[in-house]
Amino acid sequence: MELFDKLSKNVIIKKDQGFAFYFYQNNKVLTKTNGKQEEINSQEITLDTNFRLASVSKQFVAFSIVNLIKNNLISYETDIKSIFNELPNFFSNITIKHLLNHTSGIYDYEDMPHQDNDPQIEDKDILKFLDKCDGTYFVPGSKYHYSNTGYILLGLIVEKVTNRTIDDYIENEVFNKANMKNSKVNIEGVTQIKNRAYGHLLDENNNLYVKDQYWCSATIGDGGLYSSVNDLKKWCLYLTNSNNFNDMMVPNYINEDTYNEYGLGIRIIKVNGKEIFYHCGDTIGTNTLLLFSKDFNLCLIFLTNLGNIDTSIMKDNLVEYLKNM
Repeated sequence: MELFDKLSKNVIIKKDQGFAFYFYQNNKVLTKTNGKQEEINSQEITLDTNFRLASVSKQFVAFSIVNLIKNNLISYETDIKSIFNELPNFFSNITIKHLLNHTSGIYDYEDMPHQDNDPQIEDKDILKFLDKCDGTYFVPGSKYHYSNTGYILLGLIVEKVTNRTIDDYIENEVFNKANMKNSKVNIEGVTQIKNRAYGHLLDENNNLYVKDQYWCSATIGDGGLYSSVNDLKKWCLYLTNSNNFNDMMVPNYINEDTYNEYGLGIRIIKVNGKEIFYHCGDTIGTNTLLLFSKDFNLCLIFLTNLGNIDTSIMKDNLVEYLKNM
């Protein structure tokens, strides 16, 4: 079985599925693209096609927060109440670090009462949601609970502390410095994204149809960034050589008996004693995976505009490949 077939097993599920794939290890490069950016007569997907990153976006928000910490504008121990005084008093027990590594316990905004055809919510609406909350799932810092709400709040903190919009900050202070010239922070209905891949789902007859937005897919901090394989290759190089890298790549230990693989905006696992860093993204019509390792000298990027799959399967396929090398 060819390497691509091994890595893409149970991830490529349709002949006309749109995707862009890149794999590098020890000077060996493998790339593949397939499908269309939107409808059947639209442009072909290439390595420059921009996909919504979904939760792969979180590492860029985390990187921005670490920038602010290194510039002494905030600290890991800054409490959220001191930034957003309008929030309930229990936010004085929640810190920047709790948000970064998903140990804040704040409620999931996806559980807000809603109808599927409701108007899209924006990041600022999350403050209204949090203002009405009466507590947290658990004592902050005592458990791990993956939180999109937390990363939306981190994006709002970037705006509050810098007095700049999140798109202005990330595009100028992160994307441009990493030479990611075609990547964008998407404000839905406003931002013009060149070579944009639109999300797809499968209907009851297993045919592709465009489904790119729903009520909570316009938020930014938890997954609203767009990028391409060619730009994400640059990001991996920039990130691993940045002063922020070591700060972000420390897995979280709740206590000596409780470990989770999350660092700051990225996950850390070990295979044969070697570290691998990765994050998956999942939103309506789109799934993503960004994975890299200094120890294995590899980088894997997979972006697909199909929502009916789980890209963590490709991560698992890679782990099995590395174990059996």
